[in-house]
Amino acid sequence: MKRILFLAPGFLFASFSKGLACSTCFGDYRGVTGGTPPNVQHMAIAIWVLMFIVMSVLGGVGAFTFHLWRHARMPIEPHEELAEEDLSKYA
Repeated sequence: MKRILFLAPGFLFASFSKGLACSTCFGDYRGVTGGTPPNVQHMAIAIWVLMFIVMSVLGGVGAFTFHLWRHARMPIEPHEELAEEDLSKYA
């Protein structure tokens, strides 16, 4: 147990360097144009497109769930009430 408590901070501090992005991805680009590079801009657009697609699918699932919930609360139609008749008296 003491070995785990001794090694855990070492693994934690060693993993911090892998979490940092390179200068291109992080946005610290000092190229000829002086702005952000095109690959970073395209990556941002791709992230927004994927977020839109995911939210659209989740919105569709939510809308369909609301539709089912709303229609489940409606009263039974008169022609469907006949099907719920007690048929044991005919047997």
